Amino acid sequence: MGGVILAPMARRRNVSGSYGSDDYRQYDRLADSSLDAFRRLDPRTQMAVAVVLLAGLIVVAALYFRSQQAQRGMPGAAAPSGSPQLFLGDPSGATPDPANRDNFLMVKPYYALSYNDDNGTPNWVSWRLTAQDLGDAPRKPEFDPDTMLPPGFKVVTSHDYSSSGLDRGHMCPHGDRSADIDMSYSTFVMTNIIPQAPNVNRKAWDQEESYLRDLVRRRHDRVYIVAGPVGQGGRGSQGFKQTIGHGKVAVPAGCWKVAVAVPDHGADDLAEIDAAARVVTVLMPNDNDVVGEEWAKFRTSPAEVEQQTGLHFFDRLPPVVAQSLRQKVDDEPIPPPRPLGRGN
Repeated sequence: MGGVILAPMARRRNVSGSYGSDDYRQYDRLADSSLDAFRRLDPRTQMAVAVVLLAGLIVVAALYFRSQQAQRGMPGAAAPSGSPQLFLGDPSGATPDPANRDNFLMVKPYYALSYNDDNGTPNWVSWRLTAQDLGDAPRKPEFDPDTMLPPGFKVVTSHDYSSSGLDRGHMCPHGDRSADIDMSYSTFVMTNIIPQAPNVNRKAWDQEESYLRDLVRRRHDRVYIVAGPVGQGGRGSQGFKQTIGHGKVAVPAGCWKVAVAVPDHGADDLAEIDAAARVVTVLMPNDNDVVGEEWAKFRTSPAEVEQQTGLHFFDRLPPVVAQSLRQKVDDEPIPPPRPLGRGN
């Protein structure tokens, strides 16, 4: 077997184009010495060294490509933090750094969220909905403060909502986590709650939640959902309010939700989410005098929600697919809702 022939290494030049620095001379001497040592090896050893070097280059290239997939949202990238609740991404770039008080990332077993300590509410809550999440587990009779917040964060309690004329409105609803009691009770934490007008929480918002669960039950879809508040100043049963809880909790002006529904084939796969995926987005005012049972009239595009919130959806999808989904306004016929008579 003949020896492996390597081309001489090109010497690096400084900005002026000449060989001037001691560092470059030392680099040249090291390169020449390495090449001389390689040429003195027998052909079989030369081949072995070349194979090892080639394998190392392949490994480095594979690791680099995988890191680019994760950054660009290409199929094959793992979900942030390994959580299926963040499968389509982190729309605000939230981090688990306690210094990031108004965009603090909390990845919980059954949903993930960005918490805003100044507002006392989430910026958004994200979760995946499948048939395995549904059941008949009971509601928890009370709402708990979130003990997982870092020291120094404000502690919002259920009492901060008392006598306010506003409901404790779930973002990730109990009904989407009703498979067992642990899942159900996990949603009754104040970091998953915003002040919602009763007619929003108990009517249109609840109707849309029920509709999305029907997509899972009847159409066998897998649904990826993110929801949150927008703006400040809403109208509950006791009139217009900017804040409640002695200023501790901001009352949003509106509520939004973005849901991507795809056929459920038993696994999360970014490659199955293409430009044909159904996107159901709503943006409704947090106004007790305006909102009733009907939710479909509040349908809009994810791009509209992005414009009003400053968020960025679908960052893990290929850019062409993400851009297509952002522009979609769902127009599937929705039957007139029957009153449900409950909150979420």
